[in-house]
Amino acid sequence: MRYIDSGSRDPNHALGNWLNQELAENVTGLRIQSGFYSREALAPFRQNFADLSANGHLIRIVVGSNDGETLASHLEELVGALQLPRPNAHLGVIYYQNAYFHPKTYHFQRADGSQTAYVGSANFTMPGVAARHIEAGIILDSRQGDAPEVLNQIANATDRWFENPAAGFERVENIQHVQQLLAAGILRAAPLPRPPRPAGPGGQPPQRPRLSQLVVFNNQPVPVAIEQNVQWQALPTELRNPPYPPYIFFAPDAEGPTVGPDALTNNGLGDAAGLIIKLNRDNDRHWRGEDGTANISIPVSTATTIRFGVYRERRRPRAEFDFVIRYIGDDLIIPGDPSRAGIMSYGFTPGDTGHGDLRLNLPAPPVKAMRDILLAQNVAVPAATDLALLEWPTPNAPTFRMTFVDQQSALGIATREIWNQAAVNDQLASRGACWLPTDFSPEW
Repeated sequence: MRYIDSGSRDPNHALGNWLNQELAENVTGLRIQSGFYSREALAPFRQNFADLSANGHLIRIVVGSNDGETLASHLEELVGALQLPRPNAHLGVIYYQNAYFHPKTYHFQRADGSQTAYVGSANFTMPGVAARHIEAGIILDSRQGDAPEVLNQIANATDRWFENPAAGFERVENIQHVQQLLAAGILRAAPLPRPPRPAGPGGQPPQRPRLSQLVVFNNQPVPVAIEQNVQWQALPTELRNPPYPPYIFFAPDAEGPTVGPDALTNNGLGDAAGLIIKLNRDNDRHWRGEDGTANISIPVSTATTIRFGVYRERRRPRAEFDFVIRYIGDDLIIPGDPSRAGIMSYGFTPGDTGHGDLRLNLPAPPVKAMRDILLAQNVAVPAATDLALLEWPTPNAPTFRMTFVDQQSALGIATREIWNQAAVNDQLASRGACWLPTDFSPEW
């Protein structure tokens, strides 16, 4: 038994170094469980995996798609490397609504009957394999006297998913299965942008040490992290100038805003139904009876749910949806008139203001009409710092639905509790929004 810990910054303590050594052996079986997976980790070992599969050796790999974040194109490359379908090569994906699939185990069977395995913290991703992250684990080897019974247990833990499939497990046997998982929301078409790190003094992220990977793989090129096969990114060249980030998706041949169902991708918000929005002095203007455009800032992490068209001379990304509002108090529900709203990305075209942010405009007519009703009934009108519920459009209900809440009502108090808990746990979606739990908003 051997303990490895890349906190030592010794390359011999990197998972990738051990994988290189073992794959140089006469391997007859490979089993992997990994909570997270990316194709960058596959690239150095792609030929090894292909040779094992082509020779009929047993390969069983189970990866998590935690929060639905595993990319379909990355899984397609693993399908290709394993040359699926093949009788002895098996691949599975696990996705739970409220939990992670989180083991990291790697097991090898050798031609001489011996076994070895790694059990630790390193995922089958490049930061995990090459130890850019600090990872630790135990390596067991029957050649070194470690108990075959324990090594068998490690192997059996992977086999169990295929021999006795449990709820949450999806077997993948071909590219079509990958596309089905993408359509079901179990996989993503492209990565979500990471939220900015907390700012330190002066409004800048704190300056901290950086780590580089310990293992450099020269036998296979590492692919660039651009999703080339996402159909709705296929814009004519003149509309891609300047280039937009990969999480801004466009409809093919877009010459105007996308609308309704056509403005949605296969990506959802995971366990969230939308956002809880804290109103501010920009987007409460119609509640104050003022004119102008009221914009709700939307977290960039929601961008991959939208398939954009282009808008006017600046060619801004824009999608349009039906938009409905209502007001709810303890003994009061006031429905608003339906309207249309647009969501746009700002700051990419020359001279365009903004910082790559998303903004959803809050239509004036229904808000002003509802304001008149509230004032007539002597009800408090929504104002800056109040919280409102914004339900996200889905293929079944491609409409933004916004609930303005009496802040002193039971719903308003419960909403504030969710916001405060998210703020305390540093789980806000952005400075002005937190995630809206499913089944929280009252039915329409």
